[in-house]
Amino acid sequence: MSSGKEKIIPIFAIFILLIGIISALYVNASQVDKNTILINEKEYSIEEIFSFASERTIQIDEGEKTGIALDELIIKIGIQNPSSHNYIFKAKDSYQQTISWELMQKGVFTRDNRIFFPDTAHSLWVFDIIEIEVN
Repeated sequence: MSSGKEKIIPIFAIFILLIGIISALYVNASQVDKNTILINEKEYSIEEIFSFASERTIQIDEGEKTGIALDELIIKIGIQNPSSHNYIFKAKDSYQQTISWELMQKGVFTRDNRIFFPDTAHSLWVFDIIEIEVN
């Protein structure tokens, strides 16, 4: 003869597993990248950003990189007197770099959400950009 505990334990285990599965699905669904970047406190999609500026190919020590011209992007989104500003690129992992206008004129922003500059230290290259602050 089986007791009530033997019937309840499998049901309880299945219930706990279902809660775990539903929780994991919810967390993963809520962490979908929006694929947007905040530039000067305004949100832009990656596709929108790539429609603003022409492509530029630069040569770096790791080969060629093609992306949109950073200086052209800043001008097209309407930043007044772009040469009088510095630009702070912020990454998902909290890494950030401040870039001068002189470097912006040589740099590219790639489709995989990275910036590169020719003839500079790799520490200036920022990956997984979430914001460009105009300072």
